[in-house]
Amino acid sequence: MHIAVIGAGVVGVSSAYLLARTGHRVTLIDAEAEPGRGVSAANAAQLSWAYGDAMASPAFLKHLPAILAHRDPAFRVRLRLDPDFLLWGLRFLANTPSRRWWKNTSEILRLADESRRELALLLAEADLAFDYRVAGKLHLYPDAASLSAALPVVERKRRLGFDQRVLSRSEAEEVEPALKAYQGEIAGAVYTPDDALGDAAAFCRQLTHAIALRYAVSTCFGRRVAGFEQHAGRLSAVRFSDCDPLPVDAAVVTAGPLIRTLAAALPEARGIQPVVGYSLTVPWREGAPRVSLTDVKRKLAFAAIGERFRVAGLADIKTSGSGFAPDRFAVLRETASAVLPGCFGQAEWERHWSGERPMTPSSQPIIAPSRNIRGVYVNAGHGMLGWTLALGSARRLANMLT
Repeated sequence: MHIAVIGAGVVGVSSAYLLARTGHRVTLIDAEAEPGRGVSAANAAQLSWAYGDAMASPAFLKHLPAILAHRDPAFRVRLRLDPDFLLWGLRFLANTPSRRWWKNTSEILRLADESRRELALLLAEADLAFDYRVAGKLHLYPDAASLSAALPVVERKRRLGFDQRVLSRSEAEEVEPALKAYQGEIAGAVYTPDDALGDAAAFCRQLTHAIALRYAVSTCFGRRVAGFEQHAGRLSAVRFSDCDPLPVDAAVVTAGPLIRTLAAALPEARGIQPVVGYSLTVPWREGAPRVSLTDVKRKLAFAAIGERFRVAGLADIKTSGSGFAPDRFAVLRETASAVLPGCFGQAEWERHWSGERPMTPSSQPIIAPSRNIRGVYVNAGHGMLGWTLALGSARRLANMLT
């Protein structure tokens, strides 16, 4: 079967790989000139096998008044009179009760574990250079109350098989000595030694090259998909805005936030909203952390990727296509520099990035056949966890098509 995969970020490239490995003929399509140029370009880099916590939660609901009043620097919600946005918001709120939150979170954690297993199989098969390493991760809690509130969740995750350890600040400093210079409040930490990291953009490039050689996967870059052609109620071709259609037997849409440009053909796209995040990457310097860190209070994620050091954070729910917001990036820089002052000042070079992460109200991705067109499948809506969930989502999709 000839399958088009639309979108060459981590989810799309992973989907192309597993579809090709199961025997399908695959064409990988992206509007950019190479894979990994969109949301995957400079994400947080963390492969958070044990941190698939859904955004819609009792804690988020508690802070919603402060968020709407712009008193929480980590979050921004721009309200608008858009039916899709309003419906998405109502569904998001419906997922905030504790029982719904844990149901969503536990499902995401299961998918993350599938992804971890698939990555191990991939790395045993292919020699990919993307700065992958099992770095471990420390979640830093600012006070006794927040640390205490995390303990029941830690216990639940342990019952699912995850190795998580509750540490005092001094114990966390033994794991990561750079925390001795950390200027933020740390009452304690949760340490997950098995969490990993890697350069998602490099992964996309390396895996695309590998599957082109090993499985003869075709690529079609620099082409924007405009829609689909049908015959007798079934997909017959992928239509482009600037070239002839591509005849296919099936198509998988993994186009991140750009899936909304196909909303006329895919009703599933209306259930996805972009959540904008930012990152700053600088050279790693002596004394910077090597263990991945997440500052719970400030919603910052720090990762040492090879010889680079990156901070990522913020979550702005706003209109797609709003672009890079210098004022929001300044919040990220200032907050990160305040807690790790020796890591971000006077760098030889630095890279600024923002990306629209496509998210569903439940934070669970959509991995399903389209309700509208037979032969079209959706693998999208992973939110901030696209890198973590990519291979597990691809495996489920490949099973569905096979």
